[in-house]
Amino acid sequence: MRLGIRWKFSVFMAGLLAATVVLLSWLVLNGIERNQRARMEASLGQKSEIANLYIRQSYLSEPLASPDSFLKGRGPSLAAELTPLVATGVALYDMGGNEIGSTLASGSRDVRDTLDYVRQGYDAYQTTGNLVLYFAPLRISGKQIGMIGLSYSLDKDREFLASMQSLFLRIGVVVVAASALIGFLYFSRFAAALHRLRKAADRIRVGQYLDEQPVKSRDELGDLGESVLYMSREIERNFGRQKRFIGSVSHEFKTPLTSIRAYADLLEMYGDDPALLREAAGNIAKETDRLHDMVEKVLRMSALEHYEFDSNAKPLEVKEALADMCARMQGLAARSGIAIHTDLEPAVIWADSELFEHIVMNLLNNAVKYNTEGGHVYVRCREKDGQVNISVRDTGIGIPEEAKDRLFEPFYTVSKSRSRLSGGTGLGLSVAKQMAEIQGGSVKLAATGPEGSEFVLTFPSYRGGRQEADRKGTST
Repeated sequence: MRLGIRWKFSVFMAGLLAATVVLLSWLVLNGIERNQRARMEASLGQKSEIANLYIRQSYLSEPLASPDSFLKGRGPSLAAELTPLVATGVALYDMGGNEIGSTLASGSRDVRDTLDYVRQGYDAYQTTGNLVLYFAPLRISGKQIGMIGLSYSLDKDREFLASMQSLFLRIGVVVVAASALIGFLYFSRFAAALHRLRKAADRIRVGQYLDEQPVKSRDELGDLGESVLYMSREIERNFGRQKRFIGSVSHEFKTPLTSIRAYADLLEMYGDDPALLREAAGNIAKETDRLHDMVEKVLRMSALEHYEFDSNAKPLEVKEALADMCARMQGLAARSGIAIHTDLEPAVIWADSELFEHIVMNLLNNAVKYNTEGGHVYVRCREKDGQVNISVRDTGIGIPEEAKDRLFEPFYTVSKSRSRLSGGTGLGLSVAKQMAEIQGGSVKLAATGPEGSEFVLTFPSYRGGRQEADRKGTST
């Protein structure tokens, strides 16, 4: 049988309290028992001193008798006289262990071993049932002449101890039962919260995402509920991205494949048409290149998930790298009559040069492809407040307002027809954004309008601090 967590907590608390009550009861009862024994020993010791004093005074009133003969002759009367004085039964013994006077209740009792011990000058007692017999030496003028025995009943002490045991038992039962009930009610709140969290996790597992926080409280369970809600939203968002990505991949891959298939069908029907052959060859090659480019970028996006930035990063001179890339783009820009202008200040960043080049070349390529004929591209680099800002601005057609938020989504293109004509796949900016973020940077659309668009790439500036921090971290 499965035991719920509220029952587990309640049983644990009840067991813990029961163990605590039992231990506390044992300690208290044990202390009471020790106290009773100590009081009994002190009382009997005091009474034996009184008996010794009385016998010495009685002996001094008869100076002609020897101590031994005095004790033997007066034993029965002395026992009777001492009984009301010490308020308990008295027995007197000579040095041979023979009883010479007693007011103790009759009954068989073997005290020879105890008397042998007392004969050596020590006090001793033995317990028989509910009766304690206490023995002590009798001395006159410093000489032991016999032994005295006193009785002590344990009935009242044991009755008191039994009543305390009963009291502790009743209190313990009430405390454990009440604590178990209170604990059950108290832990029910936590159990209910955990139950809601489990139901929330089950809903997420089957794809039913959360609209609100499953547990709202100012404790760790509330924090956990907040984390579960955040996790649900992130999973839903990522799953939505994944679905859109797969849909986009399928659609984008389907377009060039459909074109290739169409030309294949035309060639099958009109294979002897030279003009169709030339057109088909050019378009199939173009669509194949486009398909190959999409595959390459998808694979690059997948590889970024396992990319280790620290093992590939190094200090990078931004001005030199940008100047080189702009020079390489001049040929492509010149075909459309587009001029590239640079305004670069020296700066150093900690980056992977290959990824950095891919990001900048993508921004430059877009600035050329989506520019107007005879337009301009302006590349600017500035370092300010520990940040290196690289601006790429064009004089192109601009980006519509509704497209700004989706600009960095995979396969999203502002103009489908223009992207196909220019060979765009809609993956460039998405890959560039991932590459920048992996290196601790960012890329964003800073401005757009009828006069063109401006993208800004930002990286933390490098002044040797990273290497210095790494050395300190390694040495500590």
